[in-house]
Amino acid sequence: MSLPVLTSVQAGLPGMPAMNLEQIYRRVWDSLAAAVREDDHPFKVMQAATIGLDGCPNVRTVLLRSVSEQENLLTFHTDLRSPKVAELSREPRVALVGVDTVRNLQVRVTGQTRIVRDGQARLDAWRTSPDHDLVVYRTHVAPGTPISQADNALDGTRDAPGPDQGLKHFCVVEVHPTSLDWLEHVTVDRQQRARFVRQDHIWLRSWIAP
Repeated sequence: MSLPVLTSVQAGLPGMPAMNLEQIYRRVWDSLAAAVREDDHPFKVMQAATIGLDGCPNVRTVLLRSVSEQENLLTFHTDLRSPKVAELSREPRVALVGVDTVRNLQVRVTGQTRIVRDGQARLDAWRTSPDHDLVVYRTHVAPGTPISQADNALDGTRDAPGPDQGLKHFCVVEVHPTSLDWLEHVTVDRQQRARFVRQDHIWLRSWIAP
């Protein structure tokens, strides 16, 4: 018998009953899946942290592109020339965080990554992406390259538009979560934080202090 799924409006409001660990676990995945479907969902835009090649942490914004609880998988897209690809190639661990400032929610994800550089899944991701998201992959200038003026990154440095122009620079980053962290500030006196750690395909669940 499946547990009821609370919507983001129903859950977390003062006066509503506190959720148990199973309900929070379900809500984490439901919220991440909703972020893929809804462009204005607060978890659509997440911050991704990697370990830089110099050993310092590196954080940047990524867009959540797909979510599958069954496969234990999240994905985002990036440029093969970007520093994060070099960083993840050396150290595949990543941390993601999403924040809903309206409902005072935070989701943190840590996991192992795999960079998909070729294959049908990568091609499908490219061909189903809006064209305006693909413009940056058509530039001759790699992300992070010093330029003399802001417009120089695009003006005169792009390949002519075409169905697969820029595909050579495009990749999908798969994230296989190893832990999930849910923090909810309902009221000043009522806060909930839960952690889920994956071991041998099973999620171990526990409450932790906010």
